Amino acid sequence: MTTVFIKSASHSNILSPSSSISTRNLTSHNTSNESENIKNLLEYKQLPLQRINSDEKERKRLSRELHDGLGQMLTTIGLQVKQCLDGYEENHDMGFPVEHKYSLEMISDMVKVAIGEVRSICSAIRPAILDDIGALAAISWQCRQISRACPSLEVDIAFDIDESQIPETYKSVIYRIVQESLNNTVKYSQATSAKVTVLEHNDAIYLSIADNGVGFDQTAIQKKLGLGLMNMRERVESVSGKMEIEAAIDQGVEVRVSFPMAKQ
Repeated sequence: MTTVFIKSASHSNILSPSSSISTRNLTSHNTSNESENIKNLLEYKQLPLQRINSDEKERKRLSRELHDGLGQMLTTIGLQVKQCLDGYEENHDMGFPVEHKYSLEMISDMVKVAIGEVRSICSAIRPAILDDIGALAAISWQCRQISRACPSLEVDIAFDIDESQIPETYKSVIYRIVQESLNNTVKYSQATSAKVTVLEHNDAIYLSIADNGVGFDQTAIQKKLGLGLMNMRERVESVSGKMEIEAAIDQGVEVRVSFPMAKQ
């Protein structure tokens, strides 16, 4: 099996002086350099979390605006079309062309499809249950959606943790990793079964997404997973977690992530 370890980046080199800097310069500027390096280090560590928090806020805003704006507008259009159809049925003997009725029925069907699309987009951007019910319910919902969309893939879940044990800063990270991993399973793995596990053990949270698909070798990781892998890595590192991917040709793929419980 090929194991690819993706760990939090080491920042020790940020505080290490360059060999080209003279001892005299290091001594004279020691205090100011250390202060600046520490400031840069803190900013480096804080940037991924700030960016992810900003992304999640934007997702939440977009989801709400789509639902409350476009979604409500489409609902109103649908109601107006229904009133026109009801009026036609009540007055069909007054000479209204039947073609008008067919056109209204087509519009009504198209509005229903559009409303469904808006709801799907809102859920993909920011599932309401992630805020309303919690991460575990959101993961369960996502697994059901995947199974319905891809009947040949059976997705099982195993939780050995309470919702209250998951820090708020972890919830969206865990959900997004599950989402991205299952999407990769559907697109690439040709798997017939997958399993999502979340558990607490020894003051840490462990997440696993495993499938029985065709797998891949190490050289295919960047080509197949590229941006998605980078996004998962950054999300995990933003909350001081660790991630590894274990994969081999014809032996499936498992994404394993651990989060320290001490992080709040």
